Amino acid sequence: MARFRNAPLDSGARSAQFVAVPLVLDLVRHAEAEPSGPDGDASRPLTANGRAAMVSLGVHLCASGSIPTRLFASPLVRAHQSARILAAAIGPGLVCEPLAHLKPESDPGALVEELALQGVTDGHALLVGHLPLLDHLHQLLTGTQAAFPLATLRRVVFVGGAAAWRGLPVLTLKP
Repeated sequence: MARFRNAPLDSGARSAQFVAVPLVLDLVRHAEAEPSGPDGDASRPLTANGRAAMVSLGVHLCASGSIPTRLFASPLVRAHQSARILAAAIGPGLVCEPLAHLKPESDPGALVEELALQGVTDGHALLVGHLPLLDHLHQLLTGTQAAFPLATLRRVVFVGGAAAWRGLPVLTLKP
């Protein structure tokens, strides 16, 4: 069971109110990366600005009231680097698990099936990936469209659990 703060971070509420839900997914688009080089798109590292943006996002994530216990990232360098920076902000013990289904052109339905196979049916997981996958995944999970600028986190909660894989968008974090 995951817990998340149900009041906006800037709401001015005196005390945080937390709601227990079976599953929380944080969808994160990688940060700014260098242009493609001779090794192609998959090997693009983060820029200095991209690394700084992910550090800032990590600080906001830690203040959000719910911390992931699992972390998955696309095997592409920029997503994996983004995930490692977030893991460092969250603290020791969170391991970045590579997941090929988080590549840019992956099928969101296949990703959902893979998450279930990986045991992501309760708790709190963070997924670091790319466009267009994150756009399509967010729409599949919530029925709504949302923009994913670089280094953006969108939180989706599943009040009824992962059985129907239909969630509610509840939070957006940016650096």
